[in-house]
Amino acid sequence: MNTTTAHFPLTIKQCRVIREIMKKGTEKDASTSLSLSQSSVSRALSQAEHALEVSIFTRGWSGAEPTSAGELVISSCNSILQAIADTERQLQQNTTTLLKLKTYVEWRHLMIIEAVVRVGSASVAAQILEMTQPAVSKTLKEVENMVQQPLFSRARRGLIPQTAAKQLASLYLRVSPVVQSLQHQLQSLPNELAGRLSVGMLSFSCQDIVPIAFASIFKQHSGIRLQAMQGPYHMLANALRQGEIDCFLGLMRKGPIHSELIELPLLRARYALIARADHPVHSYAKTLSDLVNERWIVARHGTPIRDYFESLFHSIDNKPPIQALEMLTFASSEELVIHSDAIALLFYDDWNINKLNPRLKQIPITLPQPECTIGITLHRERQSAITQTFISELKLSIQHKLTSI
Repeated sequence: MNTTTAHFPLTIKQCRVIREIMKKGTEKDASTSLSLSQSSVSRALSQAEHALEVSIFTRGWSGAEPTSAGELVISSCNSILQAIADTERQLQQNTTTLLKLKTYVEWRHLMIIEAVVRVGSASVAAQILEMTQPAVSKTLKEVENMVQQPLFSRARRGLIPQTAAKQLASLYLRVSPVVQSLQHQLQSLPNELAGRLSVGMLSFSCQDIVPIAFASIFKQHSGIRLQAMQGPYHMLANALRQGEIDCFLGLMRKGPIHSELIELPLLRARYALIARADHPVHSYAKTLSDLVNERWIVARHGTPIRDYFESLFHSIDNKPPIQALEMLTFASSEELVIHSDAIALLFYDDWNINKLNPRLKQIPITLPQPECTIGITLHRERQSAITQTFISELKLSIQHKLTSI
C-alpha cells in the first residue's frame, strides 16, 4: 500500500485502547472491557506513544491519568470513535443483525471504500492504492460482513456505490483529517509548563492556601492539569513514592517515614481548644482537668494532632477520653463544634485564629508546647518544575495571607 497516500499516526484500534484506558483508569480494566489481552493493550498504547512521540498517560492517584498532550490525543480519539459509532447507528437502521463496525473497522477498510466510491472500480482503486485487486475485493467483503449489507452493485461501467458505501466513504473523509493532523497539533502545543500537578492533603491541613496557589497556576499555565485529594499519611506517602502524586501537605512529623521522602516547612501554627461561642465551658474551665469529662472532636488515630491530644491527658495523669468523634476535614469539625456541645482540638496559623468564625471561641487554657508546623512532603529525587512552581505559589500565598493580619 502506498504510504504516501495517507498517513495515520494512530490506528483505530489504538484509538479504542486509549479511550478505554481513559474511561476505566487502568490497562487491566481496559483489556477486560475490550476483550483483549493486557499485553495487547499495553503494546497498542506503547506503539501509539512511540508514533506520536508523546506520553499519553501518567500514573496517578486513581490510575492512568492523561498528560496535557494526552488530553489532545484523547479528544481526537473520541471524535473519531464517535463518528464511527454514529455511522454504525445509521447503518443499523437497514438491518436487524447487530453490526460490528465500531469494534473491528480500521483505516484500510475506510480508505479502500472511499477510493472505490471515488473511481467506481476495484481494479482502478487497487492501482491508486498500490494494492492487488484481490486484496481490495477481500477488504470490501470484510466490511460487508461488518455492516451486514451490500456496499456496491455491479454495472457495465463499474461498481455503483450503495448507501452504506457512501456513508462509509463520507465517514473516512470526515475523520481521516482528524488523525492526520494530530502530530502537527501536538508539535504546536504552547512551549510552557505542561503536565500534571497532583497534590495530596492530610486531614485538617492547608485547605485554604492550596486553592489560592492552584488558582494562580491555573491562570498562568493552561497546560497544567491540577488535582487535589485528601487521605491519611501512610496512603499519601506511598502514593508519593510510587509517583501517583507529586507532593502532599499537612502537619509535619518528626521526619518522613520513608528515606526517599523529605519535608519542607512552610507555615508555623499552634494547637488550640475550640468550643461554641456560647458554650458554658468558657466560664468554668481554667485547666485541662476541667475538660476531662467533655465530649471531644479530634483527628483520627495516627495523626500528630491525635498524638498531641492524647499527650495532653497523659500530662495530667488522665486517660484520654474514649468517646471522641473523629473528623476528616477542618470545615466539618468546626461545623460540628458550632452545632454541638463538643470541644475540638484543632490547629491554626496566626491568620486563621484571628479570623475565627464568630460562632466559635478559643478556650483560654494554656497548652504545653502548642507549636506545630505545616509543611510539604516531597520525593527526594522527583521534584519537577511544576512542583517547584507550586511551592513558590504556596509561599507567596502564605506571605500574602500573613501580611494581611
